[in-house]
Amino acid sequence: MRTFNYLLFIVFLGLSSCVSTKEKSTKDITIHWKQRTNEANDKHESFAELTIKNVGKQKLDKGNWELYFNNKPCTKLNADLAGKDVDIQNINGDFFKITPKQSFKGLATGDSIIVPLYTNSAVIKYTDRAQGFYFVFNNGNKKEFYTPSYSYSDLEPGMAKISDTDTYEVETKEIRYEKNSKLSQIELTTAHKIIPSPFKVTEGKSSIDITALKQIEASAKLTRQAKLLQSYFKDATGVELEVVAKATQNAIELKEKKVNASEQAYTLNINENNIEISGQEKGLVYGIQTLRGLLPIKGESNKIKTAKIQDQPRFEYRGLMLDVARNFQTKETILNLLDVMSFYKMNTLHFHLTDDEGWRIELKKFPELTEIGSIRKHPTSEYSNYPAYGSGAEGIENVSNGYYSVEDYVEILRFADERNITIIPEVDLPGHARIAINAMKFRADNLRKVEKNAEADKYILHDPNDESEYSSVQGFNDNTICPCQESSYTFIDDLIGEFRSIYEQAGIPLETMHLGGDEVAHGVWEKSPLCQEFMKENGIDNINELKGFYAVKLAEIAKSNQIKLQLWDDILHHAEGMSPENLTLNAWDNSWGTGTEDFGYKRANEGYDVILTSVSSLYFDMAYTKEVNEPGFYWGDYNDTRNIFNYLPTNFFEVSHKLRLGGELTVAEMKDKERLTAKGLSHIKGIQGALWAETLKSPQDAEYLLYPKLMALGERAWAKSPVRKGDKEKAIFKNLDQQWNVFANAVGQREFNRLASWGRHFRIPPVGTELKDGVLKVNVAFPGLEIRYASVKDTLDNNSKEFTSPMKIDGAIQIAAFDEFGNHGRVQVISLDKEII
Repeated sequence: MRTFNYLLFIVFLGLSSCVSTKEKSTKDITIHWKQRTNEANDKHESFAELTIKNVGKQKLDKGNWELYFNNKPCTKLNADLAGKDVDIQNINGDFFKITPKQSFKGLATGDSIIVPLYTNSAVIKYTDRAQGFYFVFNNGNKKEFYTPSYSYSDLEPGMAKISDTDTYEVETKEIRYEKNSKLSQIELTTAHKIIPSPFKVTEGKSSIDITALKQIEASAKLTRQAKLLQSYFKDATGVELEVVAKATQNAIELKEKKVNASEQAYTLNINENNIEISGQEKGLVYGIQTLRGLLPIKGESNKIKTAKIQDQPRFEYRGLMLDVARNFQTKETILNLLDVMSFYKMNTLHFHLTDDEGWRIELKKFPELTEIGSIRKHPTSEYSNYPAYGSGAEGIENVSNGYYSVEDYVEILRFADERNITIIPEVDLPGHARIAINAMKFRADNLRKVEKNAEADKYILHDPNDESEYSSVQGFNDNTICPCQESSYTFIDDLIGEFRSIYEQAGIPLETMHLGGDEVAHGVWEKSPLCQEFMKENGIDNINELKGFYAVKLAEIAKSNQIKLQLWDDILHHAEGMSPENLTLNAWDNSWGTGTEDFGYKRANEGYDVILTSVSSLYFDMAYTKEVNEPGFYWGDYNDTRNIFNYLPTNFFEVSHKLRLGGELTVAEMKDKERLTAKGLSHIKGIQGALWAETLKSPQDAEYLLYPKLMALGERAWAKSPVRKGDKEKAIFKNLDQQWNVFANAVGQREFNRLASWGRHFRIPPVGTELKDGVLKVNVAFPGLEIRYASVKDTLDNNSKEFTSPMKIDGAIQIAAFDEFGNHGRVQVISLDKEII
């Protein structure tokens, strides 16, 4: 069941060990985490207590153990405040080790110690907690791994406060009710049923019974599109239409022709006896998806209204970045995502395949990359990929551990291509490259063992004598390749060649490759003898100029390989001399109130092609709300579906914006921000959502954050701008409110049911409630969802009573929103005394 009740969700890892049963029983240990405060001291550190308790039959010895764990990503632990019993050491990234001090006396049965965890970042959600605990017991020369039981305390709603000055509202049932009360349920027209909104719809007065359709008429050239339509029609109706060159019965006709200047445009004519879809090859796929969206979902009539639909996209690039490096997603999950993306007319998957914590693509020339980087487990050598994000001593299959074989990737490419989706692979360099650096060290050392020294040096990515001190955003001190040796560029060149080979095998050209460029830490290369000599020889005066040299070299390699280069726009923050030619930038850092809001516009005005990937609105890993039980990050903003729907790609500064710590940034306060020029507007090529994977432990976790956010992204990427020329803030929000009401109805009445019928997971929001004088009123964020309730003694499911009007309650009830398939949102228990859940 696609149910997400994070407040009740308690992780309990059963005791497990690689030692014998007898040994296991002597080391039964529990770990309990409890967050205390986010303002623990004058350093504004958060404070949590870690309780280690011995519940076994024998004493936990004084000094034969180490306890490993992962703390909240991108934070630092204050080791000086670890207490009198233990030391805490940061190994790398979010990976920490606790060891006993001499003063530690051991733990007899029933004894416990409390380890204070002081962190330089707030902890306001369950997804912030420390996790991934495992012990290593040193038994002579033998190491024994042991995973203790783990539990954590509830976070009170009031703990969702980053600092004493944080005034951003925590969504409550009353706040939800007030927001939802602005919505009204409507009857959906043909135009309303289509997400993203089509350019123009003329609805007729009659209808067609789709069960009367028998054939698909298509030329041999359009076989791929016809097969796609055939499969979609069968999935929706159970009927398999015959594909023919010339129809002899009622048919869906696919006609290849140019309908306007855009190759992605189409027209869809739904007549009483037949349906016509016209467009070029890409446009036909979108016309098919629109027809698919009008086909009946569970319980709907087989009759659909006649209509003429003329449609075309607003932006040529409509993308989603998916990170599978931090945590992995299986091939099947990717295929499911691609099909949903295509339905909502997205056309680019930016595939983040590599990072410091994982390498997820097989490259035949570099087998060491997946050998080192596809598994996270307890480190056994200097090359090891450390446990991260709670992956533990052995890692978790298809979460921390996994990669795509060449065959997998070819299948993904072909599946995407059939659905008009381009896959842009990303290998993140020069930072975020710890896996690549260590894998090439591993390769070189193995070759040197067999005296192949020249071959060993071919792909070296580091300066072995570099003593530079730095820490990346994620806490790594060894993750940046050296730009001062030819071997680094040879690696990049051959890497591109490996990807080209895979794409050729799939029969699809590699047109663009993303090579990262983001978050290069301060301090890199400063104490590298290689770089000192290199800079001297090449007249490079400082590290920023060296970054510029690397960037220009990267562009040259891309051009020589006849591919377009895509990078995160960080690369231009310090690098100098990089031409806009053959380059596309992902502009992500527009966090409201930080002074960076107009960076993307500036780059476009300078002549760089820009994909707006704004953290404030388009980072899907940001939590829907501030509530402690809503999973996800919040360093960029809180990001619910309405926030994405309100995103105005080319009109950032025409409306006010909420600030992450409360208050707002007003239109007046943004008057000096750089606006898009006519030239800049022409360089805004599209928009892109981004789902980073640090908090994702399953396909369900990913889909919870993807849907329904992806629907709003599709709307903004394809549909006409909701801002009309000359509109001021009040008029813009009025128009957005009207359009949101239609969108919310479409999602609540149809789209959740559609996703459920496809087997996808998604977030159904908790209901809003108002309780006055014992009378309960309830509403939903997406009209069309059913509200059901039951006593706390009964089971709440899709057979429970439906809440249809205000009712008087005299005891506690549980209540939630449901779709037609029995999936429901967070269950809340409402009573006259208080809200229990």
